[in-house]
Amino acid sequence: MFPNAVRAAIFDMDGTLLDTERLYLRAIGEACSAMRLQADDGFFLQMLGTPWSNCYALMERQFGDGFVRARFDALFEERFGALTRDGVPVKPGVRELLAHLQSRATPMAVATSTSGAVARRHLERAGILDCFAARITSDMVNRAKPAPDAFLKAAEALDIASKYCLALEDSPAGVQSAAASGAMTIMVPDLAPATAAERSRCVAVVRTMYDVLDCLIAAEAAAPA
Repeated sequence: MFPNAVRAAIFDMDGTLLDTERLYLRAIGEACSAMRLQADDGFFLQMLGTPWSNCYALMERQFGDGFVRARFDALFEERFGALTRDGVPVKPGVRELLAHLQSRATPMAVATSTSGAVARRHLERAGILDCFAARITSDMVNRAKPAPDAFLKAAEALDIASKYCLALEDSPAGVQSAAASGAMTIMVPDLAPATAAERSRCVAVVRTMYDVLDCLIAAEAAAPA
């Protein structure tokens, strides 16, 4: 299944490690509603896997002068804070997969479109911050996903060639980014389903991180002694 040995793993954060994408979209939608700004679900789905700068640009084009960033930010933070008051949830199978990779001494990194401070806070609140040797965030790269910069920088930080890195992503932009870096990419779709374009870029498209774990265990069993 894997064209090369898996020597490292690089994870997207929101929607891949953390079950936050639906919380983000809910908080964004509620903030916009409070500002009397209306759009369909398809509009908000465009924001998946992209940095906040892209999200702001989309809303400014959609809503024009009705979008006041300072007001939106305050409303969003209020609503997202309420949704994560009891902690930041992880996706099914994440803890088991991380434990398995740690048991194999496989180095791991995060490559996310989220800013550094927010990424650290969310990973810490989810209880998985210490699993990662490196965190590559939006403020550390020149080009956001779907450009490959985040995954290339993560591979460099781990000192592992990207072709030996397993990349885990949930969004179309993220899959494009990971695949363009040369990493062996698995898509675990969250809110956006895999299309033919994503499938063509991935070594596999699976339902959950439990399936990723099964793929790794099978590959390890088949590897030469």
